[in-house]
Amino acid sequence: MALTPEIIEGARKLRPGDVSAVLQDQFPTVYRLAYALAGRWDVGRGIARFVLARSVRMMPKWRPEDDPENWFHRFTIMTSRRSARHTIDVRKDVLVEQAIEPGAAYIAFVAALRQLEAQQREAFLLHYCERLNSRYSALAMDCSTQAADNHLKAAEQSLRLVAGPAFEPLTKKLCDAYAHLTPEGQDVIPQVNKVVFREVSLRKWFARIVLLIELVVLAALLYGGWKLYEVVSQ
Repeated sequence: MALTPEIIEGARKLRPGDVSAVLQDQFPTVYRLAYALAGRWDVGRGIARFVLARSVRMMPKWRPEDDPENWFHRFTIMTSRRSARHTIDVRKDVLVEQAIEPGAAYIAFVAALRQLEAQQREAFLLHYCERLNSRYSALAMDCSTQAADNHLKAAEQSLRLVAGPAFEPLTKKLCDAYAHLTPEGQDVIPQVNKVVFREVSLRKWFARIVLLIELVVLAALLYGGWKLYEVVSQ
């Protein structure tokens, strides 16, 4: 489903249906990228859930010209950087577990990917697996286009030293594994509905209850003040 300007505007106003449409559109990308960056199912899942929940709170601040896809790419990467302090057993790396017949060369390739500096790893995954060009990779990584290109070149040089002539086939196997990180279609809507209920519907009901309590308290104060006035006036 294409995100029209009307849907994006509705999401900015926190209309549940439009918020749901945006989240359903971006859900697969957020989870796929979060898993790949983290290398672990549990950490990646935590990153993705945080990004989706926080995105709803940030939607009212989106400008009309903002592209949701760029925002979700960038916020997923920024969140993954803050969650980077964890160990990864390369044999249980998500990019290894999702690969078809991962041999020793491929496992070494994934291990080398994990040893790269964070921005080099991000640039490599965004370029080869998410298929973003330099401009959109730079937006996602919050850096200049030249910096994104430099990070990608550094990653390629390091990984070519490990892979040698097998760089292209190993990269293709990596991208195939990356694609398999995408959640199943039947998992998307239930998860999105939970986020929309918790971050939109529940918050609106909570705000209404708070307003009702405030009105009751105000009415009680006015009534008490009126009764006090009657007593003083007698």
